[in-house]
Amino acid sequence: MLNELYELNTSRQLAGIVTASPYKHYKTCPIHKTFYLLIAADGSIVDLEAILDVATIRSLRKWEVSAGTSFPVFNVPPLFRATKQEAKEAVNCLKNMFKESKTTTVPEVTKQVNHLQELCKPLWTKEKIERIGKCLRSAGLWTRLEKTAPGVPRDFQAIVELVKRAQKTDAGNMQEVIKSLVVDHIVRSPIDAKAWIETLLVTSVGGKKGKSITQFSLVLELADRSSFEYPANHEKVHAWVNAQLFLTETEGMVVNASERDAFGWPLTSPAEKFHEVSLTKLGRVKLRAMSSEAPCQSRYGKADSESFPAGAAVRQAMSDSLWWLGAEERRRKTWQDVSDACGYDAGLLFVYPSVLQNDPPELAGMFVPDDEPADADGAKFEAAAARVAPALEGIVGKDPDARMRVFVLVKPDGHRTKVLVSRNYTAKRLLEAAQAWQDGCHNIPRIKLNLGTRGKPLWIEPLIPFPSEVVQCLSVAWLKDKKDNRTKSVHGVSIGEGISLLMETGHEGERIARHALRLATSSARSLLLAIGHADHRNDGTLRLPAKYAKQAKLVPSLLGLLLSKLDCRKGEYMHAAPFLVGQMLALADTLHKEYCQHVRKKDTPPQLIGNAIMPVALESPAAGLARLSERMPIYQAWANTVSGDSVGLAKWTLQQLGKTAGELGELVLPERCDDVAKAQMLLGYLARSDSKGSAQ
Repeated sequence: MLNELYELNTSRQLAGIVTASPYKHYKTCPIHKTFYLLIAADGSIVDLEAILDVATIRSLRKWEVSAGTSFPVFNVPPLFRATKQEAKEAVNCLKNMFKESKTTTVPEVTKQVNHLQELCKPLWTKEKIERIGKCLRSAGLWTRLEKTAPGVPRDFQAIVELVKRAQKTDAGNMQEVIKSLVVDHIVRSPIDAKAWIETLLVTSVGGKKGKSITQFSLVLELADRSSFEYPANHEKVHAWVNAQLFLTETEGMVVNASERDAFGWPLTSPAEKFHEVSLTKLGRVKLRAMSSEAPCQSRYGKADSESFPAGAAVRQAMSDSLWWLGAEERRRKTWQDVSDACGYDAGLLFVYPSVLQNDPPELAGMFVPDDEPADADGAKFEAAAARVAPALEGIVGKDPDARMRVFVLVKPDGHRTKVLVSRNYTAKRLLEAAQAWQDGCHNIPRIKLNLGTRGKPLWIEPLIPFPSEVVQCLSVAWLKDKKDNRTKSVHGVSIGEGISLLMETGHEGERIARHALRLATSSARSLLLAIGHADHRNDGTLRLPAKYAKQAKLVPSLLGLLLSKLDCRKGEYMHAAPFLVGQMLALADTLHKEYCQHVRKKDTPPQLIGNAIMPVALESPAAGLARLSERMPIYQAWANTVSGDSVGLAKWTLQQLGKTAGELGELVLPERCDDVAKAQMLLGYLARSDSKGSAQ
């Protein structure tokens, strides 16, 4: 990871991008139910304000050296827990007071809350109140700050005032004050009464059943915050506090000008570890860990920070760079969540160019789709590529040799961070790869399938997959049973191979394409046969698992892409024997369905003949056609002799069968199908023919 971050830091400095990662004990806050606790000049608590904006909660910072003791944000449980049935009934009675149309008063609600308190178990124990007292005394933050900040700038005086007021606040009285404030809020806003009661006042969860009690967060803030240049919890105040904390760390450090660290920067002593950086999904990430507890580290007599000397400046630069790269506002731009495609519970993909800018293009969005697209086209690969192309062209225009670094971080055991993939490409190659990817996915015949009925159609058309979606598609095997199509997870391709499939050419690109095609024609075969069969039957009975339903749109495009990577173009393979065999079996399905509609009075068997023969034909086209020739005469004879407007589709299908058989008769059937031939036959089975009889 250090190599990737060192390159990023160099690019960041060249671009003039200034950022600062949080100090190791100055942490982000969890996304809990969060409230401002407003404090007056005399230290009294005057109000509670709910913070509903998740972005605001994410922007908060707290000083926390030991778990649970922090400032100015700290976690507390609800005031009480209802364990007895009588207490739970009292809770429901309190909630029901606000369901009635009559107006409730503060004394009435206070009386009911006091009754509830008598029945409940208090959660604010003596130990918890003592901990809250430590939080109110700044949890040691001001002791650290006052060493380097004897004169706090006027812009940041709010944090000083907050420290003074919090120390005057009585932790022992806070429980009663919060109770009174909750009563006041639920009387003033009955529509929110349930939320206030369940979050702050009382819970029935926790205790004997082993369920933990949900905490909520209190954020200390000045009641008259508008009187100051910035509130105590403003991002600029956070930045100032953060900078001061780093100054306290460098005090006492000595720069050895004659000695250099592993990167050639001035070495500082005493040696320190790299800082941790908190990232979405991954949590806290250690940039480098080499524990002295590992026996192998004793070989050279150096472990921990001494095993890889790095000065304070480079350690900070590395942390700043990863913090900038993984910031929430750069989702889709420099990073995306690949937890569903990396093979582990948590994983992030990072992408950055050597030519950086403050607002980078959505490079990561070309590898992983956006879960919450801004518009209907936002999750489509072609839309993502179109948004990125102008920026990439600009980067290449400035520097034709500009590079793109792509790497993936995962947590295999939930604790240690691992670099799963690390690749380096040119920006020009990414441009070319994106266009080739789209062209390859269009390397298929016209496919438009109706999984519903003729009266209530459910149309699906192929979509271009993102590289991460290719990984997901090839990591699922579709199992065919008599009632439904089920799935199971299999070992498919890695996220690194998904990236390589997009970016690599030559021998490596061909190798990965062949491997992926083998997986696709085996794992997704049942899916493709099922959706083709559903289109031919038009009875609307097919049900795909919701989690994997999108793959019905992605896999056909994936087959076209893989064939393209193997230099097999649709202008050629659509006239090859395997594709025509697939077409023959699709037409056989249609003729069989028409026969059942007219002769068997709409009594259609569970499987049409073409679909039943496809598994055989995929292994041996000759054997498949032999079986078809045994079963088709009855349907051909009927179609030849029947007349009327209602059998127009049957007549057309018979004509198409003749044309396809004639074209197939001039070709040599392969004895066995390789993966390329299987893909062609599956696409032939899915292809829709126009009124003139040729697959588009």
